[in-house]
Amino acid sequence: FGAPGASRPQARFAMQAPSLTFALQQPKIMCNGIAGDGMPYTDVATPSRAYTHSPMHGTGITPVASPAHRGFGQATAVSVIAPGGGTGINGAVYAEVGQDPQFTIDYVGRSRAPYDCYPEYWPNGEPAPNLHSFAEDVLRHGWVEKTDLFVFGSRGGQVVLPALWHYKGDRMPPAVCINGGCAMKLPRAVRWPDAAITFLLIGGEDYFRGNISVEEYMAETKAQVPPSNGTTAILFVREMQHMPQQALLRVVLPLMLR
Repeated sequence: FGAPGASRPQARFAMQAPSLTFALQQPKIMCNGIAGDGMPYTDVATPSRAYTHSPMHGTGITPVASPAHRGFGQATAVSVIAPGGGTGINGAVYAEVGQDPQFTIDYVGRSRAPYDCYPEYWPNGEPAPNLHSFAEDVLRHGWVEKTDLFVFGSRGGQVVLPALWHYKGDRMPPAVCINGGCAMKLPRAVRWPDAAITFLLIGGEDYFRGNISVEEYMAETKAQVPPSNGTTAILFVREMQHMPQQALLRVVLPLMLR
């Protein structure tokens, strides 16, 4: 995407539909004895980056662990926003990525926490604590400054990523957005930064698509990206469900992070 004549190099957009059959044929990797779905994670520290909890737990403060300082030359710091990120069902995949010396994985927050609900500006939304106030706590605890890549999924892409964009703009690190929640017609307009580097993974079997055709779904997704942004890519997988199948995510996630 990008405006004609813009000086910044434009990212190439390609509508791709890789086969799930290919992913299912890949060898299944065992990681610490885990080969299936895991239980939802809470605050899990990676071996190389221990959590340091902030003493701030007053009213309206979400207990979000603060990131440890990352020195130069270390692996790419990947922060997975747990609400909506599939850290339970696809926990084994994230664990496998964390075994790659190129990456460290941190889970930010936890699913099913009191703040894991839509904010009041959504239909049937709730006042704080909610996902918007959770995003503010993510900012307060310094995750943006200590993260190289974010991973969002589902409601995290709908609420948390747009909130972080609102506050940080072009200073936000690159993001993988599973389900493409930030590119939907949302109750509040998304302030998509011109220089935001974003990789959307969307699926033909995802209920986020609704009842529209694949062609309409792709067109609507692309239309949400501002013409001035030339750093957004969209990967469409026809067979992908709302929760990406493990075999699929195991193949595409490391490539997206690279």
